[in-house]
Amino acid sequence: MTTILETERLTLRPFAAADLDALVPIYGDAAVMAIRKLGVQTPAQTKCQLAEIIDHWRRHGFGLWAVIERSSGALIGECGLRHLDQGQVEISYGLTQSAWGRGLATEASLAVLEYAFRVVGLAEVVAIAKATNLASHRVMEKLGMHRSATWSRDAIDRVEYMIRAEEFSGTPKTRIPRP
Repeated sequence: MTTILETERLTLRPFAAADLDALVPIYGDAAVMAIRKLGVQTPAQTKCQLAEIIDHWRRHGFGLWAVIERSSGALIGECGLRHLDQGQVEISYGLTQSAWGRGLATEASLAVLEYAFRVVGLAEVVAIAKATNLASHRVMEKLGMHRSATWSRDAIDRVEYMIRAEEFSGTPKTRIPRP
């Protein structure tokens, strides 16, 4: 089943191999990737990342969605869920610079959390960001998440936010498929 989420301004759909050309400039943008955990990616690295995104969907039945701006039809980033090595499920989001400051990361993430809790049935979801990425912290707080851990790895300070299903209030503007 192909799961597509729709919000007032966005459509979230699973990535396809054909999205590579749209994803390369996003993953290659130093400003966008400076705040991401991956760092700037070459086209070859982006191709590998895209293959991993698609494979995650195959293995888990959910993953990162391509975020499409409904007004333009443009792929403006990614938002979705992924399993972490520790068994947790993380919400992750990253949008092109033209989408910053417009509430789109929050809008997409609310739809993803609603899907995570109401369709997938997850008990909790975490989000991890660089400690210096205050814009991402604000998104996490708008989602109702609270800081649950801090640590340093590879000389980078990181924070973890978390939300449990019973803490999530959701949004009535999201259209999600029901099982």
